[in-house]
Amino acid sequence: MKHRVVLIAAILGFAPAAWADNVAHCEILLTQVVENENGTGEAQIASYRPAVNFLASLYDEDTENHLTKIDNFPIQAVLCRRNDVIPAPTDYNIMATGIPFILSQDFDRPDTDSLTLYWKDGAFDYVYKGHALSEEGQGILDTRLADFSERGLHKKAEK
Repeated sequence: MKHRVVLIAAILGFAPAAWADNVAHCEILLTQVVENENGTGEAQIASYRPAVNFLASLYDEDTENHLTKIDNFPIQAVLCRRNDVIPAPTDYNIMATGIPFILSQDFDRPDTDSLTLYWKDGAFDYVYKGHALSEEGQGILDTRLADFSERGLHKKAEK
């Protein structure tokens, strides 16, 4: 636990500004299933929580044991707001969990760029919505995803 506190402090206080900014603008999506009182159905309730503890667990000494649940609810997705929706080289640890990773310039606006990244059929794939990527941007995205795919998922995610 002590290591985690130190790691969180490092991420928030001593890390480069760009990484600290990314952490500050990341959330995790949890979905709680609530059964109808009469047993005829269920409701799904989405909640968003700060991603700091999840992200800290990725960069702990043992990245194979990242958080998969918060308050006993499975993490459904990791969402980060950024100006550039192309994943950074440091995003590999997030993506290697197998949890869908969504980047957007603004999650509250429908007319903004967004990129949803996920593992499918042995490789990372994506859905992009927004203004057309430049040739250079598309090339960076393709190269980065090929590199991430070659590196694969963490062992815990493969189970």
